[in-house]
Amino acid sequence: MKDQYVGDVGDYGKYSLLRAFSEAGIRVGINWYLTENDKTNDGRHVTYLGQKDMRKLDPIVYDVMKQLVDTDSRSVSEVQKSGLIKDAIYYDELLKIEGNPPMKEHRRITWFLKSIDTLKDAELIYMDPDNGLLENNDFLAKGADKYVFPDEVKRYYREGHNVVYYCHKGRRTYTQWDDYKTTMFDRLPDVKPVILTFHKGTQRSYIFLIHEKDYDRYRKIINEFLLRWHSCFSEEEIGLKAVSFTSKENRLTFIKSDGTVITLETRDDGQIQMTNSSRPGEEIIQSADLFCKLLGF
Repeated sequence: MKDQYVGDVGDYGKYSLLRAFSEAGIRVGINWYLTENDKTNDGRHVTYLGQKDMRKLDPIVYDVMKQLVDTDSRSVSEVQKSGLIKDAIYYDELLKIEGNPPMKEHRRITWFLKSIDTLKDAELIYMDPDNGLLENNDFLAKGADKYVFPDEVKRYYREGHNVVYYCHKGRRTYTQWDDYKTTMFDRLPDVKPVILTFHKGTQRSYIFLIHEKDYDRYRKIINEFLLRWHSCFSEEEIGLKAVSFTSKENRLTFIKSDGTVITLETRDDGQIQMTNSSRPGEEIIQSADLFCKLLGF
């Protein structure tokens, strides 16, 4: 996160999402992963502030964003002062790790450990890096300050917090994106994941890692939020987990992370029949050629 991003259309969606949790009584902790401003044009998407239909989505957040942009007060400290996210806890120490390799590692670890203490009373911790998740814990990677590390995500989660972190698709292919967005799921096999993507301006995704005991409560908040923000936010499919296959019956069954059962079956006429347990009585029938084409074969 950089101060120059404050008030951008992505910020509007982000604060509204976090505010949905705080208004539901969940104490939110924010680690800004704050980095210094640069000379790029990032953060320039503010034309939404002249659109009345956008204000209807969350007038409270909209008006705060407009005030910060109009008065040239774009900084995370001003967001904190605004009280926008009720009872939130913030960790705003600048992330600027310099020095030789051992020093960089020591300083990054020290910086992160301070955040654990600062945010210890939060139930949901939001991690807000410039770019997203680095797929390894490489302290010396180029631009490492712009990423969260997998071990940092795991540490928050294992400390008992639910976690949500920011990332974006960037130039990844859809196959690469599918692999990337689920990076933490194998590392935290007990997690209940949800991925929400904001589609205004640059694509921004928010990856939730939720403890099972909290999932139903969080799911309700997310569902209500999506009802209001369906024009800007969508939930991403997390993938299918194969649970059975019987060649004799020509049937393949998958169970999604939310428990939905998807069944693919070859009919006598060679067509592929698909059923979805969340849509009882509905069948989708496609030719094998078209089905394979959709899969990229």
